[in-house]
Amino acid sequence: MGVRYFPIMKIGLFDSGIGGLTVLKKVIENFGNHEYFYLADNLNVPYGSKPIPFLRENLKNILSFFQKMKVDFLISACNTTDSIVKKTNFDTKNYNFTYVSIIDNAIKTIERNDTVLLLATENTINLGAYKEALISKKITNLEEKACPLFVPLIEEGYWDGQMAESVLRFYLQDSKSKYHKVILGCTHYPILEKQIRKYTNSSIVDPADGVVDFLKNEIKLERIDGKIKVNFLVTGNLEKFKFLSKVFMKDVKYHPIFKKIVL
Repeated sequence: MGVRYFPIMKIGLFDSGIGGLTVLKKVIENFGNHEYFYLADNLNVPYGSKPIPFLRENLKNILSFFQKMKVDFLISACNTTDSIVKKTNFDTKNYNFTYVSIIDNAIKTIERNDTVLLLATENTINLGAYKEALISKKITNLEEKACPLFVPLIEEGYWDGQMAESVLRFYLQDSKSKYHKVILGCTHYPILEKQIRKYTNSSIVDPADGVVDFLKNEIKLERIDGKIKVNFLVTGNLEKFKFLSKVFMKDVKYHPIFKKIVL
């Protein structure tokens, strides 16, 4: 039997900052040596409290950018922008890439009788895409909690210690053992997963796992061995992103390339 060769795919991911690295890391671990382009729009972080019309126009620029990059797949590694796609009639079908929704893949493991806590940004909760999707799965016991301090905390590198503990306690002090599942409805939040698990004592749903399952089962993306390269495209503070990405990705064997861009 001859050797089977699989094509290397160009895979794009985007987020307001380092949050989407939680998705990138799991995609790399599962699929290996594809060609990755990660756009960190940290010039505009956080998305969770920005005006929706601004974010919608910004999203058009991001998708046009990836269209020019000729990616095969574009993973929305940002729940806020995916909520905008779902709730403001934003058409992703006019592009040459396959758009991968994080919200669609986040809720796959939620079952009918689950009691659910959704932790997300203010915009994600106000837009209501998660709520709509969960109601369509007949979920009746849902609580939504906006955690606007989580993203600035994570983007400043306070992932543990006293400051992180006080913010987590502020949001989650009454959440112990109340829910079957806690959805981390912002890609930044898995960076605080251990502490969130401690405060909730619940099963944690990381939407990145759903994205990986989608790429495996629906796209049939193959794992390719070899030296992994990631092109990081940063709109804001390059040095801060470089530092935080190296800390988060420290146990991943890959070659990062950093570039400052203007959308």
